[in-house]
Amino acid sequence: MVDSQDYKVEDTSSTKLEASAVGVAQFQRSAIGLSVHWGLYSLSTRGTEWIYFNERIPFPVYRERLRSFNPQRFCAEEWADLIVEAGMKFLLITSKHHDGFCLWDTGTTDFKITNTPFGRDVLAELAPALHERELGLHFYYSLVDWTHPAYRGDWPAYVDYYQNQLRELCTHFGPISGIIFDGYWPRNLLDAEGMHEYFAARGPWDLAGAYDLIHQLQPHAVIANNTHIPPLPGEDYQVWELDLPGENTIGFNCTEVGDKPTACWWNLNAGWSYQPWNHHVKSAEEILETYRKVRAKQAVFFLNVGPRPFGDIHPEEQQVLRQLGKATHQNHAWKGG
Repeated sequence: MVDSQDYKVEDTSSTKLEASAVGVAQFQRSAIGLSVHWGLYSLSTRGTEWIYFNERIPFPVYRERLRSFNPQRFCAEEWADLIVEAGMKFLLITSKHHDGFCLWDTGTTDFKITNTPFGRDVLAELAPALHERELGLHFYYSLVDWTHPAYRGDWPAYVDYYQNQLRELCTHFGPISGIIFDGYWPRNLLDAEGMHEYFAARGPWDLAGAYDLIHQLQPHAVIANNTHIPPLPGEDYQVWELDLPGENTIGFNCTEVGDKPTACWWNLNAGWSYQPWNHHVKSAEEILETYRKVRAKQAVFFLNVGPRPFGDIHPEEQQVLRQLGKATHQNHAWKGG
Protein backbone atom coordinates (compact mmCIF):
# COMPACT_ATOMS: atom_id res chain seq x y z
CA MET A 1 0.00 0.00 0.00
CA VAL A 2 1.08 3.57 -0.70
CA ASP A 3 0.13 6.51 1.53
CA SER A 4 -1.31 9.45 -0.41
CA GLN A 5 -2.52 12.42 1.62
CA ASP A 6 -5.40 11.16 3.77
CA TYR A 7 -5.86 7.71 2.21
CA LYS A 8 -3.95 4.58 1.29
CA VAL A 9 -3.88 3.19 -2.22
CA GLU A 10 -2.70 -0.09 -3.66
CA ASP A 11 0.73 0.14 -5.25
CA THR A 12 0.52 -0.63 -8.97
CA SER A 13 3.99 0.64 -9.88
CA SER A 14 5.04 -2.87 -10.90
CA THR A 15 2.84 -2.73 -14.01
CA LYS A 16 4.81 -3.24 -17.19
CA LEU A 17 2.19 -2.42 -19.82
CA GLU A 18 -0.23 0.30 -20.84
CA ALA A 19 -2.72 0.72 -23.65
CA SER A 20 -1.20 1.30 -27.07
CA ALA A 21 -1.02 4.81 -28.47
CA VAL A 22 -3.49 3.62 -31.12
CA GLY A 23 -5.98 2.50 -28.49
CA VAL A 24 -5.72 5.71 -26.47
CA ALA A 25 -6.10 7.88 -29.57
CA GLN A 26 -9.10 5.86 -30.70
CA PHE A 27 -10.71 6.28 -27.29
CA GLN A 28 -10.21 10.03 -27.32
CA ARG A 29 -11.55 10.32 -30.89
CA SER A 30 -14.64 8.31 -30.00
CA ALA A 31 -15.94 11.29 -28.00
CA ILE A 32 -19.20 9.65 -26.90
CA GLY A 33 -20.57 6.21 -26.14
CA LEU A 34 -23.63 4.53 -24.69
CA SER A 35 -23.33 3.16 -21.16
CA VAL A 36 -25.69 0.41 -19.98
CA HIS A 37 -26.49 -0.82 -16.45
CA TRP A 38 -28.46 -4.07 -16.76
CA GLY A 39 -28.86 -7.18 -14.65
CA LEU A 40 -31.06 -8.94 -12.10
CA TYR A 41 -31.60 -5.63 -10.29
CA SER A 42 -33.57 -4.53 -13.38
CA LEU A 43 -36.38 -6.82 -12.14
CA SER A 44 -36.85 -4.74 -9.00
CA THR A 45 -40.05 -2.86 -8.18
CA ARG A 46 -38.22 -0.37 -5.95
CA GLY A 47 -34.73 0.76 -5.09
CA THR A 48 -31.67 0.81 -7.32
CA GLU A 49 -28.96 -1.49 -8.62
CA TRP A 50 -27.77 -1.55 -4.99
CA ILE A 51 -30.98 -3.19 -3.73
CA TYR A 52 -29.21 -6.40 -2.66
CA PHE A 53 -27.05 -4.41 -0.26
CA ASN A 54 -29.51 -1.70 0.68
CA GLU A 55 -32.22 -4.16 1.69
CA ARG A 56 -29.83 -6.89 2.90
CA ILE A 57 -31.56 -9.45 0.71
CA PRO A 58 -30.44 -13.02 1.53
CA PHE A 59 -28.59 -14.54 -1.39
CA PRO A 60 -30.95 -17.55 -1.76
CA VAL A 61 -33.83 -15.07 -2.10
CA TYR A 62 -31.99 -12.88 -4.60
CA ARG A 63 -30.82 -15.91 -6.56
CA GLU A 64 -34.47 -16.75 -7.24
CA ARG A 65 -34.42 -13.84 -9.69
CA LEU A 66 -32.57 -16.12 -12.09
CA ARG A 67 -35.92 -17.83 -12.70
CA SER A 68 -37.57 -14.55 -13.69
CA PHE A 69 -34.93 -12.97 -15.93
CA ASN A 70 -36.16 -13.53 -19.48
CA PRO A 71 -35.54 -10.43 -21.65
CA GLN A 72 -37.18 -11.74 -24.81
CA ARG A 73 -37.15 -8.31 -26.49
CA PHE A 74 -33.35 -8.11 -26.40
CA CYS A 75 -31.86 -7.75 -29.85
CA ALA A 76 -28.14 -7.00 -30.18
CA GLU A 77 -28.59 -5.63 -33.70
CA GLU A 78 -31.26 -3.19 -32.52
CA TRP A 79 -29.04 -1.95 -29.70
CA ALA A 80 -26.11 -1.53 -32.09
CA ASP A 81 -28.27 0.29 -34.64
CA LEU A 82 -29.53 2.62 -31.92
CA ILE A 83 -25.94 3.47 -30.98
CA VAL A 84 -25.25 4.33 -34.63
CA GLU A 85 -28.43 6.41 -34.88
CA ALA A 86 -27.39 8.30 -31.74
CA GLY A 87 -24.06 9.23 -33.32
CA MET A 88 -22.13 7.26 -30.71
CA LYS A 89 -18.97 5.23 -31.17
CA PHE A 90 -19.03 2.50 -28.52
CA LEU A 91 -21.02 0.55 -25.94
CA LEU A 92 -20.01 0.28 -22.28
CA ILE A 93 -21.95 -2.50 -20.54
CA THR A 94 -22.01 -3.93 -17.01
CA SER A 95 -20.50 -7.38 -17.49
CA LYS A 96 -20.74 -7.88 -13.71
CA HIS A 97 -22.09 -5.39 -11.17
CA HIS A 98 -21.68 -5.50 -7.39
CA ASP A 99 -24.31 -8.25 -7.06
CA GLY A 100 -22.01 -10.68 -8.88
CA PHE A 101 -24.46 -11.63 -11.64
CA CYS A 102 -22.65 -12.15 -14.97
CA LEU A 103 -24.06 -11.14 -18.35
CA TRP A 104 -21.99 -13.72 -20.23
CA ASP A 105 -21.62 -17.50 -20.22
CA THR A 106 -18.69 -17.55 -17.84
CA GLY A 107 -17.12 -20.84 -16.86
CA THR A 108 -16.30 -19.52 -13.38
CA THR A 109 -19.77 -19.45 -11.77
CA ASP A 110 -23.36 -20.56 -12.34
CA PHE A 111 -24.65 -17.13 -11.28
CA LYS A 112 -24.97 -16.00 -14.89
CA ILE A 113 -27.42 -15.10 -17.62
CA THR A 114 -27.23 -18.48 -19.36
CA ASN A 115 -28.78 -20.03 -16.22
CA THR A 116 -31.93 -17.97 -16.65
CA PRO A 117 -34.97 -18.82 -18.83
CA PHE A 118 -33.43 -16.49 -21.41
CA GLY A 119 -30.43 -18.79 -21.68
CA ARG A 120 -28.41 -16.60 -24.07
CA ASP A 121 -25.04 -14.88 -23.76
CA VAL A 122 -25.80 -11.21 -24.44
CA LEU A 123 -22.13 -10.20 -24.64
CA ALA A 124 -21.51 -12.88 -27.27
CA GLU A 125 -24.41 -11.47 -29.31
CA LEU A 126 -23.45 -7.84 -28.84
CA ALA A 127 -19.79 -8.23 -29.78
CA PRO A 128 -20.29 -9.15 -33.47
CA ALA A 129 -23.16 -6.68 -33.87
CA LEU A 130 -20.91 -3.88 -32.63
CA HIS A 131 -17.88 -5.01 -34.62
CA GLU A 132 -19.91 -5.15 -37.84
CA ARG A 133 -20.80 -1.49 -37.34
CA GLU A 134 -17.24 -0.50 -36.35
CA LEU A 135 -18.36 0.31 -32.81
CA GLY A 136 -16.17 -0.24 -29.76
CA LEU A 137 -17.01 -2.56 -26.87
CA HIS A 138 -16.10 -1.60 -23.31
CA PHE A 139 -16.84 -3.69 -20.22
CA TYR A 140 -17.75 -2.36 -16.80
CA TYR A 141 -16.51 -4.83 -14.17
CA SER A 142 -17.18 -4.60 -10.43
CA LEU A 143 -14.26 -5.63 -8.26
CA VAL A 144 -16.69 -5.83 -5.35
CA ASP A 145 -18.82 -8.98 -5.30
CA TRP A 146 -21.56 -9.14 -2.67
CA THR A 147 -22.56 -12.73 -3.41
CA HIS A 148 -19.42 -14.74 -4.18
CA PRO A 149 -18.45 -16.66 -1.01
CA ALA A 150 -14.71 -16.26 -1.59
CA TYR A 151 -15.06 -12.46 -1.42
CA ARG A 152 -15.52 -12.71 2.34
CA GLY A 153 -14.04 -16.12 3.06
CA ASP A 154 -11.02 -16.83 0.81
CA TRP A 155 -9.41 -13.72 -0.62
CA PRO A 156 -6.70 -15.39 -2.75
CA ALA A 157 -9.40 -17.56 -4.33
CA TYR A 158 -11.47 -14.46 -5.07
CA VAL A 159 -8.54 -12.69 -6.76
CA ASP A 160 -8.05 -15.79 -8.92
CA TYR A 161 -11.78 -15.81 -9.65
CA TYR A 162 -12.03 -12.22 -10.81
CA GLN A 163 -8.83 -12.38 -12.84
CA ASN A 164 -10.05 -15.56 -14.56
CA GLN A 165 -13.21 -13.64 -15.44
CA LEU A 166 -11.10 -10.83 -16.88
CA ARG A 167 -9.25 -13.40 -18.97
CA GLU A 168 -12.59 -14.60 -20.36
CA LEU A 169 -13.75 -11.06 -21.13
CA CYS A 170 -10.48 -10.42 -22.97
CA THR A 171 -10.51 -13.64 -25.02
CA HIS A 172 -14.14 -14.58 -25.75
CA PHE A 173 -15.45 -11.53 -27.60
CA GLY A 174 -12.86 -10.48 -30.15
CA PRO A 175 -11.24 -7.05 -29.93
CA ILE A 176 -12.46 -4.95 -27.02
CA SER A 177 -11.87 -1.25 -26.55
CA GLY A 178 -11.63 -1.04 -22.78
CA ILE A 179 -12.49 -2.17 -19.26
CA ILE A 180 -13.54 0.11 -16.41
CA PHE A 181 -13.45 -1.18 -12.84
CA ASP A 182 -15.69 -0.10 -9.97
CA GLY A 183 -15.96 -0.81 -6.26
CA TYR A 184 -12.45 0.17 -5.13
CA TRP A 185 -12.73 3.60 -3.51
CA PRO A 186 -9.61 4.35 -1.42
CA ARG A 187 -11.05 7.56 0.04
CA ASN A 188 -14.26 5.86 1.19
CA LEU A 189 -13.86 4.74 4.80
CA LEU A 190 -16.72 2.24 4.38
CA ASP A 191 -17.97 3.36 7.78
CA ALA A 192 -21.67 3.48 6.91
CA GLU A 193 -23.66 0.61 8.43
CA GLY A 194 -22.88 -2.69 6.72
CA MET A 195 -20.52 -1.26 4.10
CA HIS A 196 -17.36 -2.81 5.50
CA GLU A 197 -18.89 -6.29 5.50
CA TYR A 198 -20.18 -6.04 1.93
CA PHE A 199 -17.54 -3.88 0.26
CA ALA A 200 -14.19 -4.10 2.04
CA ALA A 201 -11.39 -6.01 0.34
CA ARG A 202 -9.86 -8.74 2.50
CA GLY A 203 -6.42 -8.27 0.97
CA PRO A 204 -4.61 -6.75 -2.03
CA TRP A 205 -6.55 -6.70 -5.29
CA ASP A 206 -3.43 -7.36 -7.38
CA LEU A 207 -4.50 -4.52 -9.64
CA ALA A 208 -1.07 -4.49 -11.28
CA GLY A 209 -1.56 -8.10 -12.31
CA ALA A 210 -5.06 -7.40 -13.57
CA TYR A 211 -3.96 -4.37 -15.59
CA ASP A 212 -1.05 -6.20 -17.21
CA LEU A 213 -3.30 -9.18 -17.99
CA ILE A 214 -5.75 -6.95 -19.87
CA HIS A 215 -3.05 -5.03 -21.70
CA GLN A 216 -1.29 -8.24 -22.67
CA LEU A 217 -4.44 -9.86 -24.08
CA GLN A 218 -5.97 -6.67 -25.52
CA PRO A 219 -3.14 -4.21 -26.30
CA HIS A 220 -5.45 -1.48 -27.58
CA ALA A 221 -7.92 -1.64 -24.65
CA VAL A 222 -7.95 1.35 -22.31
CA ILE A 223 -8.32 0.76 -18.58
CA ALA A 224 -9.87 3.00 -15.93
CA ASN A 225 -10.74 2.38 -12.30
CA ASN A 226 -13.58 4.44 -10.86
CA THR A 227 -11.58 5.10 -7.71
CA HIS A 228 -12.30 8.84 -7.38
CA ILE A 229 -8.57 9.47 -7.07
CA PRO A 230 -5.93 10.35 -9.71
CA PRO A 231 -5.02 7.51 -12.09
CA LEU A 232 -2.66 4.81 -10.87
CA PRO A 233 0.14 3.25 -12.96
CA GLY A 234 -1.42 0.87 -15.47
CA GLU A 235 -4.58 2.96 -15.86
CA ASP A 236 -5.12 4.80 -19.13
CA TYR A 237 -7.75 7.42 -18.30
CA GLN A 238 -9.57 9.08 -15.42
CA VAL A 239 -13.35 9.17 -15.00
CA TRP A 240 -15.87 11.37 -13.16
CA GLU A 241 -19.46 10.51 -12.27
CA LEU A 242 -22.04 13.24 -12.91
CA ASP A 243 -19.33 15.90 -12.80
CA LEU A 244 -16.89 17.59 -15.14
CA PRO A 245 -13.16 16.84 -14.78
CA GLY A 246 -11.81 18.42 -11.62
CA GLU A 247 -15.25 19.15 -10.18
CA ASN A 248 -16.94 17.56 -7.19
CA THR A 249 -20.51 18.77 -6.96
CA ILE A 250 -21.85 15.38 -5.83
CA GLY A 251 -19.49 14.84 -2.91
CA PHE A 252 -17.19 11.95 -3.84
CA ASN A 253 -15.45 12.90 -7.07
CA CYS A 254 -11.78 13.76 -7.46
CA THR A 255 -10.78 17.41 -7.77
CA GLU A 256 -7.26 16.45 -8.87
CA VAL A 257 -6.91 15.96 -12.62
CA GLY A 258 -4.10 13.61 -13.55
CA ASP A 259 -2.02 13.44 -16.71
CA LYS A 260 -4.24 10.91 -18.50
CA PRO A 261 -7.23 11.40 -20.83
CA THR A 262 -10.52 12.05 -19.05
CA ALA A 263 -14.13 10.86 -19.27
CA CYS A 264 -17.44 11.92 -17.75
CA TRP A 265 -20.25 9.50 -16.90
CA TRP A 266 -23.81 10.85 -17.06
CA ASN A 267 -27.34 9.49 -16.81
CA LEU A 268 -30.00 10.02 -19.43
CA ASN A 269 -32.64 9.09 -16.85
CA ALA A 270 -32.74 9.72 -13.10
CA GLY A 271 -30.74 6.63 -12.11
CA TRP A 272 -28.20 4.19 -13.47
CA SER A 273 -30.49 1.16 -13.77
CA TYR A 274 -34.11 0.74 -14.87
CA GLN A 275 -36.29 2.44 -12.25
CA PRO A 276 -39.81 3.16 -13.56
CA TRP A 277 -40.79 4.64 -10.17
CA ASN A 278 -38.04 7.21 -10.66
CA HIS A 279 -38.52 7.95 -14.35
CA HIS A 280 -37.28 11.40 -15.40
CA VAL A 281 -35.70 11.35 -18.87
CA LYS A 282 -33.59 14.39 -19.62
CA SER A 283 -34.27 16.31 -22.81
CA ALA A 284 -31.99 16.20 -25.81
CA GLU A 285 -31.27 19.89 -25.28
CA GLU A 286 -30.10 19.29 -21.70
CA ILE A 287 -27.87 16.40 -22.74
CA LEU A 288 -26.42 18.43 -25.61
CA GLU A 289 -25.55 21.26 -23.24
CA THR A 290 -23.83 18.83 -20.87
CA TYR A 291 -22.01 17.23 -23.76
CA ARG A 292 -20.67 20.58 -24.96
CA LYS A 293 -19.27 21.24 -21.47
CA VAL A 294 -17.67 17.80 -21.39
CA ARG A 295 -16.07 18.23 -24.81
CA ALA A 296 -14.86 21.71 -23.85
CA LYS A 297 -12.79 19.85 -21.24
CA GLN A 298 -11.62 17.45 -23.98
CA ALA A 299 -13.24 14.56 -22.10
CA VAL A 300 -15.07 11.53 -23.50
CA PHE A 301 -18.79 11.35 -22.66
CA PHE A 302 -20.47 8.17 -21.34
CA LEU A 303 -24.26 8.53 -21.51
CA ASN A 304 -26.00 5.86 -19.46
CA VAL A 305 -29.36 4.12 -19.82
CA GLY A 306 -30.91 1.25 -17.87
CA PRO A 307 -32.55 -1.26 -20.22
CA ARG A 308 -35.83 -2.75 -19.10
CA PRO A 309 -36.12 -6.35 -17.87
CA PHE A 310 -37.91 -7.13 -21.14
CA GLY A 311 -34.61 -6.57 -22.96
CA ASP A 312 -35.25 -3.24 -24.66
CA ILE A 313 -34.29 0.36 -23.95
CA HIS A 314 -37.18 2.55 -22.84
CA PRO A 315 -38.92 4.20 -25.84
CA GLU A 316 -38.51 7.68 -24.35
CA GLU A 317 -34.78 7.12 -23.93
CA GLN A 318 -34.56 5.81 -27.48
CA GLN A 319 -36.32 8.92 -28.71
CA VAL A 320 -33.83 11.24 -27.00
CA LEU A 321 -30.88 9.21 -28.28
CA ARG A 322 -32.17 9.51 -31.85
CA GLN A 323 -32.68 13.26 -31.37
CA LEU A 324 -29.05 13.48 -30.30
CA GLY A 325 -28.04 11.64 -33.46
CA LYS A 326 -29.98 14.10 -35.60
CA ALA A 327 -28.20 16.97 -33.90
CA THR A 328 -24.92 15.29 -34.77
CA HIS A 329 -25.67 15.31 -38.45
CA GLN A 330 -27.37 18.70 -38.55
CA ASN A 331 -24.96 20.95 -36.68
CA HIS A 332 -22.02 18.83 -35.51
CA ALA A 333 -23.14 19.41 -31.94
CA TRP A 334 -21.04 16.48 -30.66
CA LYS A 335 -17.94 18.38 -31.70
CA GLY A 336 -18.93 21.24 -29.47
CA GLY A 337 -19.89 23.48 -32.35
